[in-house]
Amino acid sequence: MALPSTRPAPRFHRRILGLGALGTVLLLVIGAPFFVNRVEDDLEQRVPSELTDAGFGGITATFSGQDGTLRCVAPLDDPERALAAAYDVWGVRAISLDRSCRVNRAPTVETTTTLAATDDDEIAGSSPKNEASDTVVDAASSELPTATSIPPDFDTVAEVVSASPQLSLLAVLTQESGLADILGVVAERPVTLFAPTDDAFDALPADVFAKLRADPEMLRHVLSHHTVEGSLLTGDLVDGALRTLAGGDVEITTDDSIITVSGATIITPDIAAANGVVHIIDQVLVPADVDLSVPGPFAEASARFESGGVALTGVVATEVERAVLTAAVKGAPGLLEIDDQLTVDPDTGLDAATVAALSQLVAAMPVHLLNGVSGFDGIGLYVTGTYLDDTDREAMTAVAELVTASVDLQAQPEATETDAVDLEAELNAYVAANPVLFEPSSSTPTDPSLVVLDRLALLAQQFAGVAITVEGHTDSDGDPNENRALSQFRALVVRQALIDRGIAEASITAVGFGSDQPVLVAGAEDKQASRRVEFRVVATS
Repeated sequence: MALPSTRPAPRFHRRILGLGALGTVLLLVIGAPFFVNRVEDDLEQRVPSELTDAGFGGITATFSGQDGTLRCVAPLDDPERALAAAYDVWGVRAISLDRSCRVNRAPTVETTTTLAATDDDEIAGSSPKNEASDTVVDAASSELPTATSIPPDFDTVAEVVSASPQLSLLAVLTQESGLADILGVVAERPVTLFAPTDDAFDALPADVFAKLRADPEMLRHVLSHHTVEGSLLTGDLVDGALRTLAGGDVEITTDDSIITVSGATIITPDIAAANGVVHIIDQVLVPADVDLSVPGPFAEASARFESGGVALTGVVATEVERAVLTAAVKGAPGLLEIDDQLTVDPDTGLDAATVAALSQLVAAMPVHLLNGVSGFDGIGLYVTGTYLDDTDREAMTAVAELVTASVDLQAQPEATETDAVDLEAELNAYVAANPVLFEPSSSTPTDPSLVVLDRLALLAQQFAGVAITVEGHTDSDGDPNENRALSQFRALVVRQALIDRGIAEASITAVGFGSDQPVLVAGAEDKQASRRVEFRVVATS
């Protein structure tokens, strides 16, 4: 007798359906770039307006997403307060100041040193002698003379910092931290300051710099890590560690004419003061005991795919982003459940662009993974999970690379005996709650049962190295031989449906028991419960 026909849904059909679903998601999120453009336009208008209201005029802003740069028609008297005011504008994630907004904390200082006449054509380290004239030295330029060339032209190290246009930020920070009280005093015990440039501070992420500014005690500790006791010229610096005022060490490395301090290069050496010496460096030195890491701009969000369902958790910016993610789940093939636990927060929730990228991962997981998690961890996008074959792994990896997500995918694991017992219990619990129903007196599954078969296939594919038996049963009505034949047909139909959905043919068999194993309740048969399909699972490895 010919086996009754089924409605197969082979794995490649799932992939085709998945691609269609992904296309639907892309259509839903195609407006995301336009939304981002509107956000940029809005911020470029609101930020200068609100800064003007706060007393900072002549400022323009350019934004890429929610990250912006401020430009000024003239230097600001208090650039850091303007930066703080910009951060207070709703919608701003990160902001930086263009050089046009910076202002020196002290005027450029010019000093005049008269070089004594000698019989030599040159004074060590200086230009040739200019007869009957003074040599003028601009102590604020990046080409400051070395201390070995001329006597100190500054009373204090603090004056050196204030006088240099390269160190305008450091001048502000030493005042805010109280370190200027040490650097600005002529004491018996001089100090050496390794002074980071404005560019060095600008190289710090905006959120990191803001965190440093917000904690004066931490700021003082970090700046003290740039200061050591003693007046140390470059000739005094040798390979090894120097103990800083912060209590930690900086590592000096000399290589020909290049001297580095814990990786930072001295770019202008030996600026002499009466209470010490300044070496300008190109990086900020962070003590080992200081954590300047900051949380990402957004809260976390994720989609967990397993057993035919997807759970969405985390925070999104608006209901639009929630709709995009749920649409990605609904468009995926063979799913029964969406557990939507998303919350909405305009300040910390994922923005439209990030959700658009995440939705592509969410739509692709049910097509190419047996189970997995994709999400945003506060720093970047990621996807983890288990795949059935290399084709699926490559396809999922390609989607992840498209949206710049990290990837951690594992092959289908081999089942242990415990895994086989657990899988059998999971299959039977699911099919008991969601029976595979057939048309009357037929081995053709009803339409609702096709979705049940989809999920059974997903459950059954969790492990390699298992042998699955599909058992068919009937109630006791009718002829026992006909019941056995009907139960066998139904078991074969379920087996073939699972094969069509990706289960290896050699790993699954079918057997019909007819009415031999009825379900009894209080000694009487529960006929509806007797008409059932069950599974047996054993580990083969």
